[in-house]
Amino acid sequence: MPRTSFARTYKKGVSERSCSVSLPLMETKFCRDCGEDRPIDEFTRNKNSRDGYAFYCRAHARRRHRASRDDRVGPPRRRHPRDIAVPAGHKWCPDCGEVLPFESFGRNAASATGRASYCKPCHNVRGRKSKDLVGGERTYHLKRRYGITAEEADAMLEAQGGLCAICRAAPAVHVDHDHSSGIVRALLCFNCNGGLGQFRDDPVVLQRAVFYLQHHAQEQAIARLVEASAAEADAASRPGEPPVGSQRRPAARGTSTRSTGRTSGARRREQAGEGDA
Repeated sequence: MPRTSFARTYKKGVSERSCSVSLPLMETKFCRDCGEDRPIDEFTRNKNSRDGYAFYCRAHARRRHRASRDDRVGPPRRRHPRDIAVPAGHKWCPDCGEVLPFESFGRNAASATGRASYCKPCHNVRGRKSKDLVGGERTYHLKRRYGITAEEADAMLEAQGGLCAICRAAPAVHVDHDHSSGIVRALLCFNCNGGLGQFRDDPVVLQRAVFYLQHHAQEQAIARLVEASAAEADAASRPGEPPVGSQRRPAARGTSTRSTGRTSGARRREQAGEGDA
């Protein structure tokens, strides 16, 4: 095997001396983490080493360096794959450590890839943990949207007797809140809650709606009274009219029948042409 030599200078006491060390020209080197010989070009130079190369190959030296840094300053704030090849159309999940296709991740417009940071199963696990930390899924949503817990919502429902705070007829199933301040007001039914939203929570518009309904209700009542009065006046102006559906004709009043003195038999003979000439 060919040999090479280099000079090493070191200081001992106050005098310096130089010595020449002859080392073999290596083609491979044993990596302690790999457990096998690796090509020499996979090792970095290290002047403090006997053979002039690092103890570990580049890949394992980098991992050791990162682990040492994580022990000193903590893990990185942004999780990213280390020493993992991520092909196009794929993404690395930090929780399960798998490289999966984009279809395994939910959509997220805020991400550079347009996909969520975690695959769908890991995302669901994280979601359940987050909800359990605040007391369950119902409290999670109530706290996030209205700032109240499930216990507080149940207490409001019991105080209202389970009924809507406005109509007092339908079950109260919706939390009503002030959209400007975010303060919860009461529990309402679906129709009352939707009605307030359609009127934009504007008391003036609601008062106009009340006046509108009352005004038209009064006009309809007045129209019915006028129609009933006209029907009564029309009936009073025609006293001889028979009842509806009656086939009897009213008898003439103030008239008398005139008799001719002839019997009914004579009238029949006269009609038949048998009367006396």
